Formats: sequence, structure tokens, C-alpha cells
Amino acid sequence: MRGGARGGEPEWMGPSVTSLSSTIMVDIYLNVHGSQGPFLTIPDSDIQRLAIHPFRWLQYVMFSICGAYGNLSAMPDGPPVNYDCTSMVDNIYYYNPLGDSDCIFVDYKGSNDQITSSSLTDHHYNFREDVIHRDGLFCVITQHPAEHCDATHLIPRSKGDEYIKKVVQDHSPLYHPSPSISGIDDVQNGVLLWKGVHSFLFTGEVAFLKTPNYGLNPTDIQRLEVNQGPTSGDHITLQQLKKPIADNPAALATITNIHPCVAFILGAHVDAQFQGTEISLPPAVILDYMYGVAAYKCWRSSQADNEVHNMMKSYHKEHYADIPVPPCRPSNNDNGSSKEQDHAYGPDDPPTTLPQQRCYIFTRRGDTMAKTMDELNSVLMHLQGITPQEAANRREKQLKEEEQKAQEASQSKVIEWMKTSIDTSD
Repeated sequence: MRGGARGGEPEWMGPSVTSLSSTIMVDIYLNVHGSQGPFLTIPDSDIQRLAIHPFRWLQYVMFSICGAYGNLSAMPDGPPVNYDCTSMVDNIYYYNPLGDSDCIFVDYKGSNDQITSSSLTDHHYNFREDVIHRDGLFCVITQHPAEHCDATHLIPRSKGDEYIKKVVQDHSPLYHPSPSISGIDDVQNGVLLWKGVHSFLFTGEVAFLKTPNYGLNPTDIQRLEVNQGPTSGDHITLQQLKKPIADNPAALATITNIHPCVAFILGAHVDAQFQGTEISLPPAVILDYMYGVAAYKCWRSSQADNEVHNMMKSYHKEHYADIPVPPCRPSNNDNGSSKEQDHAYGPDDPPTTLPQQRCYIFTRRGDTMAKTMDELNSVLMHLQGITPQEAANRREKQLKEEEQKAQEASQSKVIEWMKTSIDTSD
């Protein structure tokens, strides 16, 4: 990336290029109050995975962490980069907040690695039902039925009401209009996620990105578009900040009509599908905040002992550290699910209650999920170099072995019964 002087300009003799083995790293410096310090170190491969226009995405990442509008430049206080470029020629860039703007930093301790299931919290039932009412009966990313999903808090529930109100209040100058949030269990702070996706959310491996936003349009990022219905103008995309183990762009490019669950496993950044009322969707202020928390946790510069990172720590101490942590609330031991008796619903006898509707729709879409799992198995076999014919041969061999074992077990039982009968007759 970094070469000689560009266009007759003197080459900026900044810090040396950061590298990790053969991986090209891009350093982002924060230039604030006349002081520059290393802030983020991002693998170039991650930038390419996540963005089509890398400078626009980097500008948004810095905005989400710093809470200040600004521009990227190749030199301190230099002119803005060309945001329309699809490639970068340097390894070092500077984020310069506009004017004398003070940064409204995210809480660098804002993530929570402990998953709080919606089935183990007080008032969880109302929160879960509100989220399902808005999002529909399936995970907004993988389309797993609600029975296998958590009503997930975007800002962790353990942070409490005062924390989320503080976040929204402090960041409200950046958003017009700013949403009204009643507390940590407000439906705007929730989303219905399959448990397998929920586990990645607060580790900083995935984060929701709403477009269009400051600096980014939907076409500026890598994403698997899914029809969202009436709100198709806005997109909420779950980006995989860390490269997943099964990441396979080649497989994604070759599979047609791929199911979102399979696409996510293979590394795609999937648009959320809200199939309920779509009222009170998560607002940008919460999504941007948690994206910034995840991005800082994921790519924070290893050179942590500098003035910029000390500013982050000071901001945390001044604005977040003294917010009281709410006490653990007792569970009412209700997992939010109910077992319905089998019932053959039809056009003349439709399901009326929400649990009945869940069961009915789950049954109707059972074949869809089965097809999805077959497709997923095919993809995984493809990744392992197993052809469909080899898979069929293995399956046939497995069935024969199972049948032989069943026959042997049956014969053993017959022989044992005969011996018992002879002993009894004697």
C-alpha cells in the first residue's frame, strides 16, 4: 500500500507500517486537540470483507466510537481522502473531528460477554412478547423459529435503565429526532435472535449496522440483501466483524437462492428481516453505539499506553463508572413458551393466540427448515471436499451398518429369550 510520494507531494514520514506475519494492517490515528495517537489497527482483509468503499466505512467506524463527526486524511490535519475510492494506497490514516467538537466516546467496557437469556429475567415475558410482536415469529437473521431464539438486549440488560438513558441523552445531539427510551427493557433495545447468533453479539464478533447513516449508504458495504417490506429504504445489517471460521466467499458466490442461515455461517453480512409490526425498530443511536463498542473491542490498537486511550479511560470514569449496577432480579421461572395441544388448524379454524400461531407457522415451515438444513449439510460437505456421490455412498453405507446392527441386536434378543425359555422349562 504505502509507496513513494503521491502526485509530487512530500511523503509523510509517519509511524512505521504495522504488520502481523503476512497480514497487511491499517492503522487509524485519532487527531484530537492537537494530539495524534494510534487508535485502531484493522487488518486490510477485514476492511475488504466488510466494505465496498473502505474510506466511508472507516469514517463511520470512527464516528460510532468517538461520537464526533469528522474526516479521514492521509496526514494530520491534511485534506480529506477521496471517499469514492474502492482501494487504499496507504496503511496509516488520521481521523480529524470537525471544528472543536468534543468526542462523546462509547464506554469501552460497554460490552457484556455473559449472555442473559430472556427466559431468566424479571418482566422478560412482556419484553419477549413485545419483541416477537414487532419482529415476527422467526430470528431476524437466520429465520430459526422463535422457540429457538432469545429476545436479545442490544445494550446488555445488566447495564440497567440509568445506563441506557445516559447513552441516549449524551448522544442525542448527533441524532434528529432523538428517540425516547423508557428503559433497558424498551422494545427498541431488543431484537429476536437465534441463540447461536446471540452468543456472538456481545463478544464483539458481530454488530448491527443501520444504513443509510453518517457516511454510509447501503451500497457502500458488503451485505446480503433481504427484502424488508415497507421499511426497505433502511437496512439493518448484521456485520461479522471477525472473520468466521467457515468463511467461504467462493461458496457464497456459487450457491443460488441461498438461505440466510447458510449465508451467515459462510461469512455473509445478512440484512435483518422484521416480519411483525415493524413498529419501534432499534434506533440508530443504540445500533451505532453498540457498533462502536464492538469495533473498539475488536480492533483497538495494541499501543494502548498513549494519550488517546487515556482519554477513553477518563471518559469512562467521568460518564459511566459511577452509574449504579442494578441488582439481580429474581426469575419467575417462566421461559416464555407454552405447550399447545395438537390441533389441525385450517382456513375455517385459524389459530388465535400467539402460542397457537407460533405452532401453526412452525409446522407449515417445517419443510423449509428441513430444506435449509439439507442445503447447509451440502455446503459443509463441499467445504470438506466431499462430492454429492461420495456423500450418498457414505449415507448408504451408514444405513446398511445401522440395519446390520439392528438385525444383530434382534437376533441376540431372540437367542437370549430362547435360552431363558429352556432354563425355565428345566
